[in-house]
Amino acid sequence: MLFSGVCTALVTPFDKFGRIDYKGLEKLLTYQIENGIKNLLFFGSTGEGSALKKSERENILLFAKDFLPKNITLIVGAGTNIPETSIEQINEAKKFGVSGCLVQTPYFNRCTQNGIVCHFNKICENVDMPIIVYNIPSRSGVNVEPKTMVELCKIKNIVGLKEANGNIDHILDMFHEVAGKLPIYCGNDNLNQIFANLHAAGTISVTSNVFPHEIIDMFEHGKSCDTLYNFNKLMFCEPNPIPVKYALSKLGVIQNNLRLPLTKLEKSHEWRVREELKRLGAI
Repeated sequence: MLFSGVCTALVTPFDKFGRIDYKGLEKLLTYQIENGIKNLLFFGSTGEGSALKKSERENILLFAKDFLPKNITLIVGAGTNIPETSIEQINEAKKFGVSGCLVQTPYFNRCTQNGIVCHFNKICENVDMPIIVYNIPSRSGVNVEPKTMVELCKIKNIVGLKEANGNIDHILDMFHEVAGKLPIYCGNDNLNQIFANLHAAGTISVTSNVFPHEIIDMFEHGKSCDTLYNFNKLMFCEPNPIPVKYALSKLGVIQNNLRLPLTKLEKSHEWRVREELKRLGAI
């Protein structure tokens, strides 16, 4: 198991000129560590990984490895729709001593279930790195079926599944087929409680950018987190990471800047997020 409990899917802070904001990154990492987070994911969809240059990824990893305590599990998003590109990103990440990589299903091509297996087989044959499969059909356009995941479990490098299909029947089928073979992590914060009740290995969370301690309480101490129900929904009122970056800016952790084609949270949603942060006592 690469990790258990809570892994924060970190945002990538930018300044007003679109450059990496390292002061903001330092504040964000400090906030996570001080609130008990021991597992961090860089360059996922929350981290706008697809909008980052190779040099920016490398510089962020250099900064993180120098800044973070040695006991932090560092995971890097490194999936594309081209196996060779994914292989290159994974091998680059290995140079920085990361613990593992999150690799989403190939997108846009709309491959078959057999294509998914072949895609991950090719990647894993060419890397020496633990891989968590990321099933996110809302972004990739293709869903990993439970029987397909059983086949992926047989690939030696694959050590987990981040499940971000929100269909309850699918989730139950996935647990029925895969639990016991491979760790399953929640990929949708609004379903954290359900995954915790199903004894998932943990969560890769957007909400823990803002409320790390509360998500830890749920997955590591068995506490309910009903108070975050509305906040979890608000974090996806617009495409992630638009709402969570706004929320973090209200906490004074980072600036509220994104890279196109992502744009700042609409005014009609700003007040809802702000009022929920007030209700939860965060601001």
